[in-house]
Amino acid sequence: MAIGIEHSERRSHPGESQSLFRDVNNRIKSLNELRSGWSMVSDWVCECSNELCSERIEMTVDEYAELRSNPTHFAVVADNSHVVADAERVVAKHERYWVVEKRVEAANLRARGSRVP
Repeated sequence: MAIGIEHSERRSHPGESQSLFRDVNNRIKSLNELRSGWSMVSDWVCECSNELCSERIEMTVDEYAELRSNPTHFAVVADNSHVVADAERVVAKHERYWVVEKRVEAANLRARGSRVP
């Protein structure tokens, strides 16, 4: 029963999955940076709000570093189904991935523990 409760709590905080995906991508970035002069495209985890998403996107370390320079930006699969229109907007469309920006109102609601539709 606890698993069901935990699962429903996760669904009420879609930003948590993005934070988890961002943590995974930060570890990928660290590993890639250990490789001397790594500038090739590698696989990264989609940072969309869907906690069940397991799709990968291709980026370079530099592209990911640029994305991370703004804490409200997340890399997602280049498809509208990975964008929550009422909580974020697409700010850049690249061939291999899109960048979405969390709207300030949505981020503030999450910080206060409210559900964002």
